[in-house]
Amino acid sequence: MLSEQEHAAVAGAIREAEAGTAGEIRVVVHARPLVRTPFFGLMWAALLALVLPWPLALFTTLDTPALLALQAATFVVAGALLMLSPLGALTIPRFAREEAGRAAAVDHFLALGMHQTRGRTGVLIMVAPAEHLVEVVADEAIHAQVGHEAWQGVCALVLAGARDGRLAEGLANGVAEAGRILARHAPAGPDDANELPDRVIVM
Repeated sequence: MLSEQEHAAVAGAIREAEAGTAGEIRVVVHARPLVRTPFFGLMWAALLALVLPWPLALFTTLDTPALLALQAATFVVAGALLMLSPLGALTIPRFAREEAGRAAAVDHFLALGMHQTRGRTGVLIMVAPAEHLVEVVADEAIHAQVGHEAWQGVCALVLAGARDGRLAEGLANGVAEAGRILARHAPAGPDDANELPDRVIVM
């Protein structure tokens, strides 16, 4: 997902961004799909199996046993195809991807202790390339000042890099933008310390 040099480049971008703010930034990359359930593939296979016999019954002379056999075969073949091939990813609706991404980002935010920073100004950037998703979770102190819309620019920068095959560059740009936002609302103080590691976490 990221080479050693790219890991180092993103970690360097985090250190540089945090130099001007009391906030803390962490980056998580999901190398595996967030949504791996076969539910949606089976749902579409069942729907296809239910719909297919009706036009055949109306426009062909197939009898009921033949239609039932065709229905069962359609479910088995379509279900196997959607569960065992990359086509299955196309059956997952956007809302399910977004919900899974948000839940994973919040889980990582809490698991990494980002809600325990001294100023409650931690910011997590999570990218899931398989789902084409970027999520930003900001702690309550900074989110109260910034609001949801401010992080859309961070997401856009990361996504732009990922889509062009430049994930590390996109992450570095997103981190820099997050650092600028944090610097405006939580500038660095004389006694600031780096409370969290700067390394990128790949799941």
